[in-house]
Order: sequence, then C-alpha cells, then structure tokens
Amino acid sequence: MSDTVLDRLVECLAKASAFDPNVQEAPVALLWPDEEARWQSVIGRIAGRVPLVSLGAFEPAQQRGPAYWVRCVVAGTIDAGLADGRPVIYLPGVPQGAVRAVETCAPELAPIAELQYRSRWFANPKGRDWTVRALLADAEHGLGLMVADNAQTNAALLLALDKLLDVPINRLKNQVLDADYCNQLVNPDPPSLLLGWLDDPAGYRSRLPRAQWVAFVQQCKADYGFDPELDGEIAAARRLAARDGNWDLVWKRFAEMPQGYRGVPEQLRKARPLEFHVDNPPAWPQDNENDEDHLRSRLADCAILNPEGARKEIARLNDEHARRRTTVWAGLGQAPLAFALEQLVALAELTAQPLAANDLISLASDYTDRGWRVDDTFLRALGAAPARADRAAVAAAGTVLYRAWADSAARAMQTIIGPMANAYNYEATGPASTAPGVVSVFVDGFRLDIAHRVQDRLVTAGLAVECATGLAALPTVTATAKAALAPVGRDALTAGPGLQSRNTATGTAASIAVLRSLMGDNGVQVLGSTEVGDPTGSAWAEAGELDRRGHDVGSRLVDYLDEEVDRIVGRVRELLDAGWLRVDVLTDHGWLLMPGGLEKVELPAATTEVKKGRCARVKDGAVVEVPTVPWFWDRDVRIAVAPGLTCFEAGKEYEHGGVSPQECIVPRLTVTASAAMTATGGPEIRKVTWLGLLCRIELSGAGHGVVADLRGLAADPNTSIAAKAKETSAPGRVSLAVPDEDLEGQRAHLVLVGPDGEILADRDVIVGRNR
Repeated sequence: MSDTVLDRLVECLAKASAFDPNVQEAPVALLWPDEEARWQSVIGRIAGRVPLVSLGAFEPAQQRGPAYWVRCVVAGTIDAGLADGRPVIYLPGVPQGAVRAVETCAPELAPIAELQYRSRWFANPKGRDWTVRALLADAEHGLGLMVADNAQTNAALLLALDKLLDVPINRLKNQVLDADYCNQLVNPDPPSLLLGWLDDPAGYRSRLPRAQWVAFVQQCKADYGFDPELDGEIAAARRLAARDGNWDLVWKRFAEMPQGYRGVPEQLRKARPLEFHVDNPPAWPQDNENDEDHLRSRLADCAILNPEGARKEIARLNDEHARRRTTVWAGLGQAPLAFALEQLVALAELTAQPLAANDLISLASDYTDRGWRVDDTFLRALGAAPARADRAAVAAAGTVLYRAWADSAARAMQTIIGPMANAYNYEATGPASTAPGVVSVFVDGFRLDIAHRVQDRLVTAGLAVECATGLAALPTVTATAKAALAPVGRDALTAGPGLQSRNTATGTAASIAVLRSLMGDNGVQVLGSTEVGDPTGSAWAEAGELDRRGHDVGSRLVDYLDEEVDRIVGRVRELLDAGWLRVDVLTDHGWLLMPGGLEKVELPAATTEVKKGRCARVKDGAVVEVPTVPWFWDRDVRIAVAPGLTCFEAGKEYEHGGVSPQECIVPRLTVTASAAMTATGGPEIRKVTWLGLLCRIELSGAGHGVVADLRGLAADPNTSIAAKAKETSAPGRVSLAVPDEDLEGQRAHLVLVGPDGEILADRDVIVGRNR
C-alpha cells in the first residue's frame, strides 16, 4: 500500500525534529506556530500519530492547555498521556515572532518563550508559518506535490484537508492539487467513489468513515444495481466494462483520467469473460494487448514488402487500429503502436511523391517546403514506440518507405551537385554574422526537421523566428564545415591536414581552440555554456549535443530529441533575455538516420588519405568508382561521396559527410524578441496529444489566471471550439474536449490566454491528428 498524505506529514515532523547527536544537543520539543490556525482542523488526527499537545484552553483529555501546562508537559512534571518521543507543541493563533522577543512576549506566552532556545521550529525556512499549500508543495521540507497557487485552491485546501490526509501519495504524483480536486474530495460523487473503491477495494474501505461507507453501499444498490459488500470488485469491473445505464457515466469518468485509477485496469483484467469474443472489446486490457501484438507482427512483416505494398498494408492496418487511439488504453500509454501507426500513415503519404529533381533550386525548394516533413515523420514514428520490440516493428515498416524515398533524393542531389561542384558553382552558406547585437548559436548536426521543432517552440513562446536554408560546405563533416561558418578574419584559414582547415599564419590545424582564438582576434566574443556576454558586441556560442549523441546511440537519438530541443530553446531565450537583439542558430551539416544501419559500399583504403562513413579524401591520382566533389578548402582535392544512402563503413545508423538533402540543406534560424514575447519561465506549450477529440496538453510556466482554449481564430474567444476553456491552474497538464465530430481534421489554434485576454502562447493544431 502507498503512503498517504498523513504518513508523509508525520515524516515531515520527524525530519524537522532530527538532530546530529555528535554536534547538537537534543531538542526538548518541536514548536509549530500557526498564526491563522490553518492546521487546527486536523491536529487531532496528527496527534493520533505523534506526541502532540496544543496551546489553548485547558482540556487535558484533548492534550490542550495554557502555556504553564505546556511547559510542565515538556518538562515531564505533568503526564499528558503522550506517546514516547519528542513532543510537538502546536501553537494555533501564535506567529513565530510572538515568542521570539522574550522581553516583549505576551504574558500568556511567556512561560513557553524560553523553550525556543532548547527546541526546534516547524516552520518555513524563510521564517514563516507553514501554510497548507506551502508544506504540500515544498519539495525539500514538505511533500513535493504539484499544488495550484491561487486563492480558490488555498481556501479549498482548508476545507478538504481532513480528506486529503487519506489520499495515497502515488495517486498525487501526476495530479495538480487545485480547487476542483479539493472540492471533489469534500463532495465526492458516486462515480468517483466507485472508481476509488475499484482502484483499491480493501484500502479504500478501511480509509472511508463507516457512515460514508454505509451511504456508498446504499447508493450502489439504488443507482447501480450492485452491492459492493456482496458482489465484490470483479462483478463491479464487469459492469463497468459493459457500461450499461449509470455505469456509462462511471466509465466516462474513468476514461477522462485513467491515470488517477491505476488499479482499475487490473480489476478489468480479472473480470474479462473467458469467451474468445466478448462484448465491448475496447474495455478489456487483454484485447488491447492482443491488438498491439497483432499490429507489431503485421508491421514487422512489412519488411519484405516494396514501398507501394507497405503503403497499402499500413492503410489497411490503420483502418483496423485507428479507433484504439481514442481508448482508455491509449490514455494510459498502453497503445504506443497505434500512435506510431498514425505517423506511419503520414509517412506513407509523404513518401509517395519523390522530391523535385530538375535542378538544385527545385530540389532544395521542395525539400525546404515539404521534404523535411518526411524526415520528421519518420523520427516521430520511431519515437512513438520506445520499447525495443515495438520500435523494431515500426522501424521495419518505416524503413521500407523512408529508405527508398531518401535514397532517391540523395542520388538526385548527387547527380545535380556533382557537376555543379566540379564546375565550382556550388556555393556554401557564408560564415556567421559579426554585426553588433547578434549572437550566433552553433548547433552541431542541426538538421532542418529539428530546426522546425525548435522554431515551433520559440514561436509558441512569443518570439519572432525566420527559417532560411543554405548549403553546407563539402564534405558535410564538422572538421570541414564548422570552420567554414566561423566568423574569423578573411583568409585566416586555409586547407589543412585530412579534412581540416588550418590557421594560415601559423599552419596549426583548426582545432576548437584555434577557431576560438581566431574568432577572438576578429572581435567576436566566444561564450561559455553559461555565459551571456556583452550584447553590444557580437558573439559565438554553442548549444546542444545532437551530433555527439547521434554518433553515440545511433537510431536511439529519437529518445533524446525533446531534451536537445529543450536545451537549444533554453539557450536562445536566455541570450535574448540578456539583451541580445538577435540570435542566429546555425549548423555545419545535417545527418542521415537509418535503423539497422546504412548499406555499406566498398571504397579501397589504398585510394584514400582519410575515410569517414559517408566521405573520404582521395589520394592524388587515385581512381575511385564512386562520385567525387571538390573539397571546400582546396578545390584540387577530391572528396569521394558514398552513393545514395550508402556508407563506407558498416553498421552506421547515424552518419553524415555525404551529399543528400538531409546533410547538405542546412537551416539558419533568425530569432528576435517580438512584441508578444514572454519572459523566460513564461507559459509554454510543450506537448500536444490527441486522443480522438480530446486534446491533452503538457505545459510549463503557466501562472494564476492562464486559460487554455482551442479557437478558430487565435485572438477571438467567440471562435472557441472547445467544450469549455480551462484554467491551467499550475504547471502540468490540462485537457480540452472538442464536442463537434465534424471538426476533426480542421486546423485550429491552441492558445494560452492571460487574465487580461493577451495571447501568451499560440500553437497551430489539427483537430484529432497527432503530427
């Protein structure tokens, strides 16, 4: 059984009394000041768990008395019937400061004023009394719960405190304690009582007062045709799954917040009839698991299909499994393959059309407008299925579609770029800006699809972002292409060893230290990872570890993308908050990612001076049978390029250095503070998940009075399509329902609105679609 709030509160009192006997005298008591008597309604319950006396009118049977009596209890000259242990002295109506100054202490408090020198205080570290909200929310000294910070919640907490003490802590880990939650505790309705009992039958009954249990039994008999004492939880779970009559409302309540009733799925599992075919299959966890197993097997079988066959099979599977994205099991995270399938459907549609390949302009334009979505969708499909077996199945189906499309795009680009580069008409993106007020943030391996994720987050935060694209220096490896971006003096770098440039003046290879030194010589500040520099000048900073992680973990990079995006977004906002007029986010190259590895192609070692996964420096006079391009730093040096989506090394799931849209077409974000910019820590929409027509939103930084809504026009509340706009209450999660089924597939704005109606965050969404 999980600890309850009362259990943790008792632990907080014990922690506050703790001392080190090696260096401290044992305190004689723990003084608990409570000027507004917020805790008085539950002191009797706490006193049942710890030795506690209260200051007040003399009632020894209630362990309460005046200051002289309290002092005698502490001294042991009066037996108050306390359990063994250091006594807690509860001081209702008494602030901590009332006994601090002994000389001016009120006469009725004077007898206990001296105790403060031999006791500990149970109070906020800032010297304030513990409010109910503060103690519940404090992570270090309290319970570390998520509690809304508003007057309504503070008042509701006092009313619900007695019932809140009985709530298991594990049920509150992902629950924001707000006024609605507290009021439901004070006035529990039959559906919530039923679900609470089903979640933990024995424990729930033991915690319920006898009178409330009797009433609950009567309600069940009258409203649900069921006796919890005689019929038991298995019969209740079977009725819940059937959803007949009033049970339908109970199921809907469960479906709205299944995470709050983690024990109910196990009851449903035990209650499922033994028949192979049962009524209402979506209600049973076994049926969902069987569907996931079936889908996993069918996706894995796609590996033997050609792309067109895979498209047809994925469409057929989606017809069969799309409904599961609206079930309870989807809400509990137990239908990952159903969500991965949604991305595979999008991937099948996107890869049906190859990139335009008439010339470099048309290819780059098509990739910039549309092609990057193929890469993004493939990554999202893999990321939706974190379990090893699930990901392998998704990769099997997705790779059939993605490999053919990406290989065709790479070969088309190589056909176009080869002659251009050999004719010296390939123009790489220029170096970073040195304009005053501009800081360039370099992100190694900042591919275009990842740039769009960062752009979405920054725009949602109220920033103005422009995304331009250019071409990476060849070959697309850091040793070559990063130096090409460095804001150093003209002709400061020239061709060096291997694939590196070198300092023209000293001949030293252009290591990180050399590049930083040259940037400094050019008047550019080089910022450390936590430095913000002088915004009146120009600067170079670096953020993220995309490329390092890609090389380290291969296709598992998808598991770290959200974290990497967070880091880049955070660094950009930090620099803008420090006063920089503009932040440019730029990169040296993109990359290819292929679960299972890129196909290997042979390149004799005798023909190369340096060989990487997707490129190699060819020895003078050597003949190779793969495409070649001139080196950025010396046009007389030839660079061999792996054809299509192949690789010169085996087993590479993540690689770059070659010629493909993913590697060569690089983004450059220009970020400035718009008029609607929010400060760092302001409200931000972090993740949106659609479960049918229910939109679940994960957000951060939302304070009191911020409302979430779905609208046709972002600034017009009259265009709301949500059943009800909801106050976010606190950082965490909020759900919005769209009642009109005809709106599925329509575009809308998910907005966070401030108390004055200002749009604090705005994200484009498609109703019912995860993308």
